[in-house]
Amino acid sequence: MNVTRDVVKDLLTVYLAGEASADTRALVEEWLRTDPELARQVEAARRSDLPPVALPAPSVETRALERTRRHLRSRAIVLGAAIYFTTLPLTVTFNSSGFQGLLIHDWLGRAVALVPAVILWVVYLRLSRRVRAAGL
Repeated sequence: MNVTRDVVKDLLTVYLAGEASADTRALVEEWLRTDPELARQVEAARRSDLPPVALPAPSVETRALERTRRHLRSRAIVLGAAIYFTTLPLTVTFNSSGFQGLLIHDWLGRAVALVPAVILWVVYLRLSRRVRAAGL
């Protein structure tokens, strides 16, 4: 395989970042000895006054991941509770005298059971909006 100037130019990014393997460094340095124009470009790139990039601490990424997991977990719990309280008034049996509630026997109790359902659905929709806004 022949190493061309384009191949060496592709390797320059890794070489200048200091992330190249020993073989890649040797290949690029050997090529730069034979190509003075490319060697000048590399020296100019080394002399450029770019500010160093500060990498975030791993703990920042870990905390962000844990916050995301907690948020998604709480959203799933809120969804389950919202479904439960929404279907709770609908748990009925039918017999000869009409239908009777299994857990809630009167209409007022069914109406009261819908209040937490509505609140939980509002909370769920707000949590889902935050997930969508974050692009998850």
